Amino acid sequence: MLDARLGVSVAAGALMSWFGQKWIFIILTLFAILLDYLTGLLSGRANEGINSSQAIKGLYKKIGILCLLVLGLFLDASVNYFIRDGLNYFELLFHLPIAHIVTLWIIVTEAISICENLERLGVHIPAWMIKMLRKTQKSLNERREDKE
Repeated sequence: MLDARLGVSVAAGALMSWFGQKWIFIILTLFAILLDYLTGLLSGRANEGINSSQAIKGLYKKIGILCLLVLGLFLDASVNYFIRDGLNYFELLFHLPIAHIVTLWIIVTEAISICENLERLGVHIPAWMIKMLRKTQKSLNERREDKE
């Protein structure tokens, strides 16, 4: 038992050291993705039945979302390093929070999907919560479109 706890502690410490403060965003994002997948399976089972090809398709989508998270972390690390620390072509007075924005977008999107899954299960979701999540998602999407 001690060996397992030690291994988990070492792995968690290594991840926290490597990701810095971003580890909490990664954990929250992974939790949102897992919760959405589970509520999707429950909703499918309760309503129309679980379709294995649809479940596999959903799993592939979740893997794609994880790739988006990794891309955000990569961009955050590399852009900030090369611009601010490595090349010094530009002097940034701030840190580009690419990974933070990507994780926020993923969490909000997953939260909307979780609410939809729960509604299909018969759980009442407060209207203000859905409205707030959709406004946040719209705001994040509009900011992305403004930059293009």
